[in-house]
Amino acid sequence: MNSQAQAIEEFISGQPENKILTANQVYRQLPESFSEQAFYQTLTRLTQKGKLCHLTKGLYYRPRRSRFGVVPIGEQTIIEHYTEKSQGMVIGYRLYHQYGLTTQISKNVELLSSALQENKKTVSNVKVTRLNLKFDTAICNAIATLEILQNYRNIEDINRQQMAEYMRKFALNYSEEAILTVLKHRKYKKSTIAFLAAFLGFWNTKHTLQQYLSRLSAYAIPQMEDFYAST
Repeated sequence: MNSQAQAIEEFISGQPENKILTANQVYRQLPESFSEQAFYQTLTRLTQKGKLCHLTKGLYYRPRRSRFGVVPIGEQTIIEHYTEKSQGMVIGYRLYHQYGLTTQISKNVELLSSALQENKKTVSNVKVTRLNLKFDTAICNAIATLEILQNYRNIEDINRQQMAEYMRKFALNYSEEAILTVLKHRKYKKSTIAFLAAFLGFWNTKHTLQQYLSRLSAYAIPQMEDFYAST
């Protein structure tokens, strides 16, 4: 083994076990300037030796071993890789279940993340879509609400009472800045925006969402009475 390959291997061997490593990021972190060819050849050799595991294109990890063999990398590790440090969030059925909107839960996980370098990527059962935002609390709440409203009709076994309570809390703590920021970065249907405006109007929450809507259009959204019949 030449000195270049040895230095690269030593650096990679110093990375934590079962932590996802993005190849091009690791390459940029190398303490010395090595050729990309030598770097990727070293990754291939370490994978062949079982010192690295290839997760999917561009992603590796140093496997943790127990007396029973290699400990597979878990779903939560993949999720954290794309969501830690306000880099992303879970959407889809995992989100709906988290808020008690349905008892249904999907085997697949959907994420939005700014940590993703390409537009879309599937890692095991985790599907990631790039969204270049800082996912602070206000942004996550805005995205969660827009995702719920956009997919409302398709959520199986939806608990309308729970959704009504969720929307009440969202309306009373509404952040227009967060919603407008999300709408600049991710496309939602006009009917989704109209649905949100209806909830906000029901709770007398001021907003400027009319700028996205046409006064001449009648949007196909549920009536507020469907949620607040006894209010």
